[in-house]
Amino acid sequence: MEQVLFVHRELDVYRIPPRVGAGGWRSGEWRMSDKIFTGRVRVVAVGEALEVRLEDPQSGELFGVAPVPPGQAQLVVEQASDSSRNFVLRLEDAASKRHAFVGVSFADRATAFDFNVAISDHQRQQRRTAEMQQISSSADPVAAAASILPEAAALYRSTGDLSLKEGQTIKITVKKKEQGAATDGDSFLSRMGQGAGSGSGAAPGKLVALAPPPAQLAAPAPAPGLLAPPPPAQPAAAAAAAPADDLLGWGPPSSGHQPAAAAPVQAPAAPASDWATFD
Repeated sequence: MEQVLFVHRELDVYRIPPRVGAGGWRSGEWRMSDKIFTGRVRVVAVGEALEVRLEDPQSGELFGVAPVPPGQAQLVVEQASDSSRNFVLRLEDAASKRHAFVGVSFADRATAFDFNVAISDHQRQQRRTAEMQQISSSADPVAAAASILPEAAALYRSTGDLSLKEGQTIKITVKKKEQGAATDGDSFLSRMGQGAGSGSGAAPGKLVALAPPPAQLAAPAPAPGLLAPPPPAQPAAAAAAAPADDLLGWGPPSSGHQPAAAAPVQAPAAPASDWATFD
């Protein structure tokens, strides 16, 4: 069963010069005139085997295959020393077993990163699977895990029998509470009451009732034979804020309000007299 781990539809393939020295492949030496193919790249897992396939994007015709042996990905897929977007693949002919090195170039770094991660993750997964199988098939899994995979040794370590045997006892020492010391069970209000009543003789840890606020005292009644005191005068601020109409007895102003006509003043009546008046 095949499992596709990575696909990219556009990849440039170059004919590259032989590598000189141990400094790695330099993609700066690749020329545009040496580009021989532009197509699709797929990373395919076939069981434990892994292949990098270069294919025509339209017809799917295979251009070349780079088989990746387990644990030897760095020999088949090697990153260029001067670029993170370019790699060198070792293509191999399945019939003649002949191989050739070609350069491949991705358009962006993110795609090149995903291509490299897909190959690395498959190699890591295969290595971990082989280690777990070796530990499980070993006669002493704990010793095998400690030597092959130290971080997995705790999974195979036996906890033993932790139950109490007949005649075994357990001794538990409980620290006694000091006299007068507050315990964790005391509430915040209890500690407040203890502090408030410490000066008044209240029992520790007891709430102290506070006296009610004093009631408002009524004005004393005047002594017999004396006049009652006058009512409190109106505050000056309230008097200043009162409208002039209220002070004059005109009532509140209204729209279109006109002052009422003054009532006619009647002449005082003449005093009554015993004298009669003759015309």
